This record gives sequence, structure tokens and C-alpha cells, in this order.
Amino acid sequence: MRQSASGTHAHTPAPADTPATLSTAEFAALNHVKPHSVRQRLCETASFYGVRPLKLATRRLLWPALLVTADGPIPASLEGAHHA
Repeated sequence: MRQSASGTHAHTPAPADTPATLSTAEFAALNHVKPHSVRQRLCETASFYGVRPLKLATRRLLWPALLVTADGPIPASLEGAHHA
């Protein structure tokens, strides 16, 4: 599990068949929103509904391969799975 510099944020790594990190455009497409919506929400609230990206020294954002739902973030590999 990764942690941010503040030590408060962690996420579960994605399975081997999906990339561990996504660009903002890839993350937005996975979550069926526009990249601008992701960047705007990040700017306003410091996260995209609880999901925070890894910020590189080059100012690039790397997002975990997660889907954001009303119940919270879930790994992208479980996209079609039904919960009991």
C-alpha cells in the first residue's frame, strides 16, 4: 500500500491486469467524466470524491485505477462485479 507524504491517504493497489496508475484523462474516462471535471474537483476539494492522485515532481498527476461510486472508490477490476 502506498501512502502520501502526510501519511493519511492510502489506496489498494490495482490487480496486475490493470495499470497501477492512470493519467487524468484515463482516470476520467474510466469514471465516465471529463478530465476537466476531475481536475476541477481536485482543485476545489483536494480529491476526486475521496481519491487523491500521486503528484510527481513534473507536476503530472498519477491516479490509482479506481472507479468512484456512491459507495466510495472500488478497484477498476471489480467494475462489473455485484456485491452481496
